[in-house]
Amino acid sequence: MTTAPHPTKLPSHPSPWVTLAFAYVYVAWGATYLGIHFALESMPPFLLTSCRFILAGSLLMGLLWIFHSKDFHWGNLLEWRDAGVVGSMLLIGGNGSMVWAQQYVPSSIAALIFGSTPLCIILMEWLRPNGTAPSVRTCVGLVFGFAGLCILIQPSAETPDNRMETLGKLALLFAACSWSAGAIYSRHVHAKGSPLLPMARQMIVAGLALLVISWLHHDWDTFSFGKVTLTSWLGFTYLVVFGSLIGFTAYVWLMRVSTPAHVSTISYVNLVVAVLLGWTIGREPMTLRILIGAGVIVCSVVLVLKKKSARATVNTTPTEG
Repeated sequence: MTTAPHPTKLPSHPSPWVTLAFAYVYVAWGATYLGIHFALESMPPFLLTSCRFILAGSLLMGLLWIFHSKDFHWGNLLEWRDAGVVGSMLLIGGNGSMVWAQQYVPSSIAALIFGSTPLCIILMEWLRPNGTAPSVRTCVGLVFGFAGLCILIQPSAETPDNRMETLGKLALLFAACSWSAGAIYSRHVHAKGSPLLPMARQMIVAGLALLVISWLHHDWDTFSFGKVTLTSWLGFTYLVVFGSLIGFTAYVWLMRVSTPAHVSTISYVNLVVAVLLGWTIGREPMTLRILIGAGVIVCSVVLVLKKKSARATVNTTPTEG
């Protein structure tokens, strides 16, 4: 979560590798919500998230040390402190809350509510001291986004425990706000070496903190490695390898070789992919209310990001789940 510089001159036609990277991030990050859904089948939420980020962060740090030794930098106390602050907002408050919420909320709805992060960022940028007021087009996008969230947050008649579903949706709103705050803060953080290094540090620090949270949440009381199902192991492996390791690497590379306008499309394509996968593979219900809410939120994100794409950075939009 650092800002990756864009080249001053880009080719008019993207290479096949760029196209492949976009296709990968579109699908892989859209599928992480379904991966979380499967992993939660027999893994408690905070322990799952902790193990995921400790493993992914350690692997990423090790690979950077081996293959990019010239740019490798373990980091000083200031960089690890920044990693702790950003990681707490992005991965604990953001991702940790979102994973907890998916115990009670379908992956497609979770993706749509958490996908409102760009709207939260606009509001926070506007409300902070000396903030930037949004344009008329952005205000329209914000109104659309708020309307879409109101549609999705309403309790489902099909859900027996509406109270926990409502709490889950509120946790998703908190996750979006926490991720947004971390995204804004990360713009002012500078680190040496590869832009992947701060990501690795953030995952390690957040993962260790989530390990403590999992103990306080009593995740270990009912957890047993022998009871983890194959579905959960497949979901967990997908999150570590394809969501975090390969996904972050491809995303940072795209920020270097593509335009902000193209990179901003990742946010709303991820939402569409998440909804479709939740409906088809996850067999989640697809009601008219969900379709309307999904359409309204995707349109709002498109309106906001089209306006901001000229100055998009790695953290102006949500990454994978």
